Amino acid sequence: MPLYYLHIRNSDKLEVDPDGTELPDLDAAVVEALKVARELVGEVDDLGRDAVIEIADGSGETILTVPFSDAVRAH
Repeated sequence: MPLYYLHIRNSDKLEVDPDGTELPDLDAAVVEALKVARELVGEVDDLGRDAVIEIADGSGETILTVPFSDAVRAH
């Protein structure tokens, strides 16, 4: 299974995911990123409006950015 890293960018700070997560594909990585974002929205007080999760592939290259705002939108 491919390895994906979910890095958290909040303003000028980057919290790097050092371990990554094995997931079947990019769609599963997006679902996981939204889940993490939902959890953090309730726990972290200083998340900026521009906070995102950067999904990186196994080589470390960012392949997609998921805004925290996507996690809190009504679907």
